[in-house]
Amino acid sequence: MTALIVIAVIVIIIAAILSVSATFTVTYTDKWKTTISILWIEKDIELTKILNFILFPQNAANKVQTGKNKKDNKNKKDKKNNQNNEEIKPAPQKSESAAAADENKTESAENKPAPQNEKKPNYFKNMWDKDGIVGIMEFVSNMLETASSAVSVLIKGFHIYSFYVKIIVGGGNADEIARAYGRVCRFYYPFKGAVLGGMRVDNYDDLIAPDFIAPRNEYGFQFIGSISVGLLLKVALAAVKTFLINIIKNNKNNK
Repeated sequence: MTALIVIAVIVIIIAAILSVSATFTVTYTDKWKTTISILWIEKDIELTKILNFILFPQNAANKVQTGKNKKDNKNKKDKKNNQNNEEIKPAPQKSESAAAADENKTESAENKPAPQNEKKPNYFKNMWDKDGIVGIMEFVSNMLETASSAVSVLIKGFHIYSFYVKIIVGGGNADEIARAYGRVCRFYYPFKGAVLGGMRVDNYDDLIAPDFIAPRNEYGFQFIGSISVGLLLKVALAAVKTFLINIIKNNKNNK
């Protein structure tokens, strides 16, 4: 009886952990606002910085490098000032026995052989040496298929509570408004079909229209969705399963 109670408690704890989810709220009226909520913890995040880092990683790397260079220059300047201060102080005199001990330590350190760094085996080089271009292509194909499988599970399990899109095409020029509205429809409605057809969506609404008297475009956006620990575990298991199956198939074909 005690064992059953312990098993039941463990199952309940695991189920509670897997049900924990993170809820994302993204809205746009005059500016973007993004909030993430986990249990009772809620935090605002800057979506523009994350998108800039993903879309323009080189710019982010340059900013980090600039900050690092400034820090290094400051450290060098402080070190130089410390060295100048130490040069002003008189050096303490060592006894003959201490000087002889320091010389012996220096000689013994010089006589020791320099440690040789062991080179770690390069996975891709070994793959190239063993299977050549075929092995590299099989590996890339496996990674792409693994990523596709993981993304597919993620998209199907992602829960969208609310999705609202507002695009009012204006600008004053009727010809430009009509062309812009056509371009918006060409890209938006396939996106809408993919979302409604491949995801769990509770509420979806949109307002896509031309306004021939509006002086400018108007935009509105709201997205509320969640992702659970259980879904992340499913994504990881699907990726591992696809990866291992492909490796087994490739090994059988190469024999």
